[in-house]
Amino acid sequence: MKLTIIGAGSSYTPEVMDGLFKESCFDSAEIALYDLPEASDRLKTVHDLSNRMAYKKNIKMKIHIADTLEEALKGASFVLSQFRVGLLEARILDERIPLQYGLIGQETTGAGGFFNAMRTIPAAINLVRAMERLCPDAWLINFTNPSGIITEAIHRYSNIKCVGLCNVPYNMHMDAAKLCNVDPERVYCHMVGLNHLSYLTEITVDGKSVMQELIDKNMFDGQLVKNVPKVPGISKMISQLQLIPSPYLQYYYFESFMLEKELNEIKDGLGTRGEQVLSVQNRLFDLYKDPKLCEKPAELEKRGGAYYSTVATMLIKALLGHDSINMPVNYPNKGALADLSMDSVVETNCIISKNSVRPLTYGPLPPQIRGLICQIKAYESLTVEASMEKSKKKAILALMNNPLIHGYNNACKLVEEMQIHFGKYIGELR
Repeated sequence: MKLTIIGAGSSYTPEVMDGLFKESCFDSAEIALYDLPEASDRLKTVHDLSNRMAYKKNIKMKIHIADTLEEALKGASFVLSQFRVGLLEARILDERIPLQYGLIGQETTGAGGFFNAMRTIPAAINLVRAMERLCPDAWLINFTNPSGIITEAIHRYSNIKCVGLCNVPYNMHMDAAKLCNVDPERVYCHMVGLNHLSYLTEITVDGKSVMQELIDKNMFDGQLVKNVPKVPGISKMISQLQLIPSPYLQYYYFESFMLEKELNEIKDGLGTRGEQVLSVQNRLFDLYKDPKLCEKPAELEKRGGAYYSTVATMLIKALLGHDSINMPVNYPNKGALADLSMDSVVETNCIISKNSVRPLTYGPLPPQIRGLICQIKAYESLTVEASMEKSKKKAILALMNNPLIHGYNNACKLVEEMQIHFGKYIGELR
């Protein structure tokens, strides 16, 4: 089996490798690492560390750098996508440009998420076009953000088999297990919605519902993910919703608080989250270069992405036919959520088995979240069309459908900013 990692010069890659090393079914796999030439130094560092990790664990896995995309993809069974177009420097602009207009600056949400998507969709389509030629039967495991939008673009414009993954649903699963003080294997969580816009609708332990008890006890005020600060007293809102929202929903429900926090962090010299991550990444690569380092360093946890490798290996093992699993992924709706179209990519529980992904039927969305989810899905679909059609009109319409943009004038200004700063990635919009 050959597994190819696209964007392997990322600081996340040792996390992925650590997960693969824990599963015996990958012991004889070939791992091809690929990145663009500008990431060659980081890619070599990651490659050397991965081989030291494998040697320490006495694993004979073949891990090598692919010099070309063709070499990376040819014969691959699985392709894991984790690239960032424009690197962290572009992410920092994604965060800073909206703040100039008094808007949320975040890499996957609001204007920043739109910039990110518009840069990334063309690169993702180029990747699947190459896969269609070189490994048409491979599964694409998409971690590239914004994962839901990128996965939808791939499904709408390619026949490549693709599943979008995010670590946040599994973080919420583990958080629920911790709150219940039980092993995670005893917990079942059901999610509905979109990537970074999903909700837990059910939590059971040994088949018995515990969600209402957790809500009534105000158990959800703790920090879930590293890159999204927790709003104090969020349990009060959860008691109104009677659902458990992804941490990213705070950007919609507590917009002014989140915006003020972002502005204060810049004022205090901390910078945006992207600038903080860049500093963490630089420190990580200094560690990775140490020839004595033979394991994933603890500092990697500061990068975010907890359980990143766990969800990837769970998914790949299931698609290989080792175990059928039930987990939330990003995949075409196929009728699972009655309020969204069949081909809309949603984030919800799917039964994953050998070469198969089947969304579980949920029915109509709860009324308290239906409007927001449908509105953001309109934004996502228009964003995909704006990119593929190079349409300025649809780009503006997409932003007008995003509640964090606040109107037509802001939408027009943001599209102009995007063309100035990211035109070389997205092309000229007409």
